[in-house]
Amino acid sequence: MYEKRYGSIAPNQEQFEERKQHYRQLRDDFRAHPRAASELAAWKKQDNNYDYQLLETTHSYIIGNVASYDGRQYPAAVAGKRPEGQSFAHTLVIPKARVYNVVDPAAIADDCALLREMHAHFTAFWSAPSGDGREKMLARARRGVEDQDKKLLAAGTSSPAYEFVRDDVFAYFETTASAFKKLDIRDFVCAFHVFPDNSIGHLHMHVFPHPDRFRMHSTREYDWKTVPLEAVLDVEGVGR
Repeated sequence: MYEKRYGSIAPNQEQFEERKQHYRQLRDDFRAHPRAASELAAWKKQDNNYDYQLLETTHSYIIGNVASYDGRQYPAAVAGKRPEGQSFAHTLVIPKARVYNVVDPAAIADDCALLREMHAHFTAFWSAPSGDGREKMLARARRGVEDQDKKLLAAGTSSPAYEFVRDDVFAYFETTASAFKKLDIRDFVCAFHVFPDNSIGHLHMHVFPHPDRFRMHSTREYDWKTVPLEAVLDVEGVGR
């Protein structure tokens, strides 16, 4: 049974059903393309190369987002091209297998085994008694803020607007970090940007906290194309 726990991603059953239909239509369109199979075969021969790894298993990586989650650090960004993450400590889970997108038949093979493994990987990472996963995500989030701050200052592209809020950008991290470490796994969205609305040509699952306090300074520009894992599993007739 669907739970209303995705904030603006899918705040009610109606919008959850819309996300399911969005996935179903794009999946079917992709498979109907006459060159889809040959193009996938060519793409799968390429190599993987990932930085910012937080954890690795036999089947997948957990990768920290390179960009800062705080949109105030991108004063020159324009609508339609927002570079910041969708929430505080936005993270990705990426399979080692060469799978193009969630519409790739390989993604949903064997009752979506790969997608379920990706979700299980993050769940174990976040829920580890040591708290190591939480600390790694926080360290990567802080690094994103610090790196973007250095870029702005070094390049002389900082604006009066950013300089005015700069102290608050770092204060927001500190106050939000303590609340972040207390989150339950159910406070996270696990979702996909479905081809052709994806920005990266390799299957990856977006993972980020959905409560509003963690999205205050992050983009919501891509919420319309963010399809929760549960929606994909429902369409494919698989229970998680």
